Amino acid sequence: MTIGLIDIGSNSVRMAWLEGDAPLPKERLRYSRFAEHATATGVLSKVAVDRTIEAIFSLLEEAEANGVTICRISATSALREAKNRDEIKAYMERRLGREITVLAGTEEAQFSYEGAVQGVSVPGTVPAVLDVGGGSTELCWGTKNGESVSVPVGAVRLKESAAQIGPLTNALAPLSIEAPKERALTLIGVGGTLTTMAAIFENMLSYEPEKIHRKCYAREAIEALNARLKTMSLEERMALPGVSKGRADILSEGLDIAITVMQALDAEQLIVSTTDLLYGQLMRLNHV
Repeated sequence: MTIGLIDIGSNSVRMAWLEGDAPLPKERLRYSRFAEHATATGVLSKVAVDRTIEAIFSLLEEAEANGVTICRISATSALREAKNRDEIKAYMERRLGREITVLAGTEEAQFSYEGAVQGVSVPGTVPAVLDVGGGSTELCWGTKNGESVSVPVGAVRLKESAAQIGPLTNALAPLSIEAPKERALTLIGVGGTLTTMAAIFENMLSYEPEKIHRKCYAREAIEALNARLKTMSLEERMALPGVSKGRADILSEGLDIAITVMQALDAEQLIVSTTDLLYGQLMRLNHV
């Protein structure tokens, strides 16, 4: 039996499974903007929830067509932090006929860490995994308690409520404050913001994860790309290689977060990993 999972993020719903001896998981994605307008109110809207349910049904159909058994549907910050979390979770489970596992911030960070370090090895340094999501950002440098931190600042939230969040250096400060200081860090980046960034750098017209996995980018180059994005219209961004409509409007906000963290950690470069939160969960589910 081929085991897979679906994860509900603030911006997208993703499905992944391990196929044979392939080094990277197979993935599918639907953009549903689950957390749309939730930053200001703290409440998930029925429109966004129903849109997300339809995205999940679509992925479940695709899983069946590929002979994949979905054994977990997980959810991250959007559902975790919603004021109407219990109501929405019950409604979604009733509609889907399936249980939803809501990941704590530390669980999300550790699954991302386990997935990333499995795919990227940098001997002699401390690997620190930066996961820039739609609703939250995590930094994790180990699997023990106290080796990860999560803050409720993500690309979707920053797009919708920058004034409410305030200066990014302050909002993201817990990440750098908690990070280890005694040894050099190697920053590994996961999540849609950073894989899309890599797709632009590599001029990737269709998503091929093996072409960007383990690619290293200098902070200076990332800053230059973000400055360029800020001058572009939505249509111009969507014309870039690897940029979809569901990502284009929040890409610069995601890079603002990544750059702010890199500056705080004094990280001059970042390695992109396409093995992330989903891969970390898959390894646990498959007992790898």
